[in-house]
This record gives sequence, structure tokens and C-alpha cells, in this order.
Amino acid sequence: MPYLQDYKNLLQKTAIHTKMGSWELNIANNTVYWSDVTKKIHEVDQNYTCDVNEAINFYKDPYSRELITHSLNEAIEKKINFDVKLKITTATNKTKWVRAIGIPVFEKDKCTSVYGLFQDIDDTEIKQQELDKQIQITNDIFLNTSIGIVICELDGKIIKVNKGLAKTLGYTISELKNLTFKDFTHPDDLQTSIKGMQKLILGEVKSFSTEKRYIKKNGETAYAFLVLSSILDRNKQPIQLLGQVIDLTDQYKSKQELTSYLNITKDQNQRLLNFAHIVSHNLKSHSGNLKMLLELINIEYPELNENELIPLFSQAVDSLSDTVKHLNEVVMVHTSDKKSFQSLNLYKYISKTIESLSALIKLEDVGMHLEVDMNLNIKAIPAYLESVLLNLLSNAIKYKSPNRKLIIQILTFIDDEFVTLQVIDNGLGIDLNKHRSKIFGMYKTFHNHKESRGIGLFITKNQIEAMGGSIDVQSEVNKGSKFIIKFKK
Repeated sequence: MPYLQDYKNLLQKTAIHTKMGSWELNIANNTVYWSDVTKKIHEVDQNYTCDVNEAINFYKDPYSRELITHSLNEAIEKKINFDVKLKITTATNKTKWVRAIGIPVFEKDKCTSVYGLFQDIDDTEIKQQELDKQIQITNDIFLNTSIGIVICELDGKIIKVNKGLAKTLGYTISELKNLTFKDFTHPDDLQTSIKGMQKLILGEVKSFSTEKRYIKKNGETAYAFLVLSSILDRNKQPIQLLGQVIDLTDQYKSKQELTSYLNITKDQNQRLLNFAHIVSHNLKSHSGNLKMLLELINIEYPELNENELIPLFSQAVDSLSDTVKHLNEVVMVHTSDKKSFQSLNLYKYISKTIESLSALIKLEDVGMHLEVDMNLNIKAIPAYLESVLLNLLSNAIKYKSPNRKLIIQILTFIDDEFVTLQVIDNGLGIDLNKHRSKIFGMYKTFHNHKESRGIGLFITKNQIEAMGGSIDVQSEVNKGSKFIIKFKK
């Protein structure tokens, strides 16, 4: 019977390929028959034999053990077929998913046997469980995320929507399902959305995103960021649209408030600046007039010079003139134009400053040590850079120690964004524990010196910061000071 043998071979190959074997339970003698494939699934050798209890011992998982026992009893007692998924533990202690199909055979209302199929479905079941988990995660995200998510037809009719979008728009989910996106899109943004959808449907783009406005149920405007993409069929043709809506209303309101505050601040700053200009200009005129009147009085009434009040009046006028001059300098710092910034060679400006102080340096026998890159350029305003260098070097000389030769070191260092200049001296130093918070304040002095005015470091700090830099100091009494200045490259 060659034809019958070919048929048997085909069945055997099919069984091996589908990992499906057969089995039979003989009720009368409590024996179990397993086909070769069934034995292979259980990972036993081909000579293995067992009874029903030994077969059930392969079900270590409590749920599977209870299910197979219940299914067999139902088949034997109630003529009920079964088709169940179970976990078995093989002879090599491997856990795998199987499918067991059972069909009872009855003779004269008595079950004589149960037979069926036994299939290894471990790979398929693991993939299905992973898919189920991913579907559950996706559903949880869809339902519970604060981002609005909507699935709609190509004509814009809503199919599915989550709580996030319902909350943003102030509708219930059931209300939104009776609408299209056109019903709550701001009229001025409608055409942009329609054009984006058309590009998606025609396959011109894979996704479309835009900032847009929606009209909420209560009539208020909601500001949002929309990301729209296509859901494709097996032929890569769009069948639905997926939209993600991020509510930006709170951020938009905050931005409006911030813009309003900035405008108010800008206006107030401009008014203060105008006020400073007016005050400094008027004070300069008045102080000049006072000085001129005093000079005229001295000429017309020279005998008044002997009056002790006249020198005091003269000192007061001079102090007023100095104050007005300082005020003008501060105003000029804060009105610097960015167009004034230039790329300046730091070495040349340091050399120029040392040259301008050369007489004083020679007179005070100052030792100068420079470690400055000759090709180093910084972004600065020429007049400010000259003023900063002059103030730092002249201060170092002014506050030198009487007990030792003054040494001034000028060093530069470079990082990604800044050029650091260090001016180091071995002079009197400053008690930073007492004066750190005041060191760059206006009219703050820390040494008894006839030329101390307390304006130099204040102006220097303002000039450096106006150029986008910073200044700091390290100092110790009777040991000296180190000023650390950062300039933009």
C-alpha cells in the first residue's frame, strides 16, 4: 500500500512541523498513549510510558493542574469536549505553554476513552502575552495620560478620544464622539489643520504638527500643540488619523503675563534712565553755576576768603561736582550700545595702561610681571576696558604695603567662553570677612588714603558687567589681593 504509506509520512511531517501530537487515555486500564511528537513536547524518550496520574504530574503550575483535571472529569462524566491552554513542566524541568484538545468516547453511556491533540504553543503564547501586555499599556496610556489623544476618520469624525482631550476642551467623551475636529477648532486655524490633514492623506508627509487654538465648550480659547499622523492599512494606505494634543493654555497665559511684566519693567527702566539723565544733567548745570558763583565772590569780595565758612562752602561745591561726575559715569555705563563692542587685543591694552602709569610705577619702584598671550582678543568696549585696567592697576599701586616692594602680576587664562584676567598684588589687602558684601559698593572705602573715594571698584564692576563679564576678589590683610575678571572671548 504505497499510497497509504505516503499519506502516513505526510501526516507525520505535518505533525512535526506544527508541533502537534496526539494522545489517548484508556479508562479501563488507566493507561495513556502519547504519539512521538507528544513525547517530544514533554521531552521524554520514545520508550516512555505512563498512567494518567504520572501524566498529570507534568502540570506543576497549580492553575494548569486544576484545569486539566477538571477538563478530564467533565469529559468523562458529562461528555464535554475541551480545548485548553496549559503550562507543563517537561522532564528536563523546562516550562512551556501547550494546547490540549480532548474528545470523550462513550459506549452505552459509559466513557471508555478520551483522545485528542497536544500542541506546543510556547512561542506563540509568549508572543501573544507580550502583545496583550503592550495593548494593555497602550490602552492605559490612551485612557489616563494628560495629553489629549484622538482617533478620527479621514473626514475628521471622531471615533475614539481620551480623558485628556475631554478635559482640555471641557466636553465629555460621549459629547466629543458626536463631533468632528471642525466643531471645536478656532475658525482662524481651521484651514491650516485641513491642509495638514490633506498632506497626510495624500502621503506627502508622515506627520503634521502645529500650534493651534481650540474653542472650549464654555466658549473660552484653549492653546495647544497638535501632532497628527496617519494610521495605515496593510497596503500602506491611510485609513484613520491619530492626533496628540498638548494643552499649552497655562504656558500661554504665563507667557502673556511675563511679556506684560517685561514691558512694564522695560518702561520703568527707561523712565528711570531718563530720570537719571535729567538729574545728572541738571545737577551738573547747578554745580557748575555754584562753582562759578563762588569764583566770582572770591574775585569781587576777596576779604571773604578769611571767613572760615567760605573754604567749607568751596569743599562742598567740589564734592557736589565729584558726585555729579560719578553719577554721569554710572549713567553712561548703563546706556552703553552693543554696537560699541569690538574685538580688542588684551595684551595691547594692558601694555598701554602700564605705559600711561609708567611714571608712577617708576616712582613707587613697582615690579611688574606679565604672563599674557600677545594674540589674545576679547569682546569689549574700548573706553571701558581702558578704565577697568587703569582702576585695577592704580588701586594696586595706591594701596601698596609700606613694608615691602610692590609686585603686581597680570595673568590670563582661557576656557570655552571666557578669557580670565587676574591682577595680583602683595599690598595691604582687604578683610573680606568684614567687607565682602560692600567691596564693590558705591562710596565704600577700606583704607585711610587721601585719594580714596570709593567709586573706582563700583564703576569697574558696572563696566565689566555691561560688557557681559564678571569680577570677583580674593584678599587677605597684609598679604595682598587677587582680582579675577572674566571677559567674553
